[in-house]
Amino acid sequence: MDNKVCYILNFYLGKRRKTCDNYKINKLFYVKKQIEILQSTPHNLTRIIFNFNIEPEHYPYMSEVYSIVPKSIQGAEVEINIRKNVGASYAAWSDLFDKYRSKYDYYIFNEDDYFFIEPNWDNYLVNKFKSYDDCGYLSLLVREPMGWNRYRKFAGNSVGISSTEILTQIYSKYGGLAYTSDENYDEWEQIMIEFSNRFIKEGYNLYDIRDDYSMLSNDISPPGFEPKCNMWKHHFWNEKLLCVTSKHYTNDKYFMCFDREYNKDYQPTSHKKAINCQNLKIDYQS
Repeated sequence: MDNKVCYILNFYLGKRRKTCDNYKINKLFYVKKQIEILQSTPHNLTRIIFNFNIEPEHYPYMSEVYSIVPKSIQGAEVEINIRKNVGASYAAWSDLFDKYRSKYDYYIFNEDDYFFIEPNWDNYLVNKFKSYDDCGYLSLLVREPMGWNRYRKFAGNSVGISSTEILTQIYSKYGGLAYTSDENYDEWEQIMIEFSNRFIKEGYNLYDIRDDYSMLSNDISPPGFEPKCNMWKHHFWNEKLLCVTSKHYTNDKYFMCFDREYNKDYQPTSHKKAINCQNLKIDYQS
């Protein structure tokens, strides 16, 4: 693959609403697991950025971070970046994209507790993104317009890829990819929706990996579901997993959702329909 790809991983070393037991024991578990998988799973990345959204009490961990993070992984230069914990992952991705811009052709964004496990996953993401004429953002999971998300189509899992050309357009229009200084988690959820919905607003569509792979997300099973589990499997008809949550390594139980938008025969909304739903405030099933 001749494309230059920058992979930005955002880490947080504090208390979380959702996490795995390994993280509770060792706050550097995600760092070590990301290194392990990046070293053992073939890829052709150009640069890997380990970004840390830091609060003062996290600094004691950083000396070990610098000692365990390698200078390069499979030919990709590795960088450690430290920033104040403001704006969650979205602000970190925005800041780092602004730092490098056109130095790379594509940017892949990830959070510390999701792991790409399929060989040459980066090649797949680039090629899948390029296969669509109107793709603005290719994520692991697309959510359709409904009342609860204010009728906005968005990346239900923010992990994904876009091109420098399109990201530059978004950044220039909005002054950032997505950003908030509000530390309220509800506001972060709205930024997650706004982050990918901006691509819709600018004339692009959103796609996911449903044609080729399944993925495991970090979600609690609905009330009444037995056995209780802390993962959802999406695009369940695909045998191979592209990406998994950290809980995959300590738990083998997951919930499969059969809502219409998650079914194999469902055709995701076109850009035109997504805009129509948003403007008329109707859901995707209307």
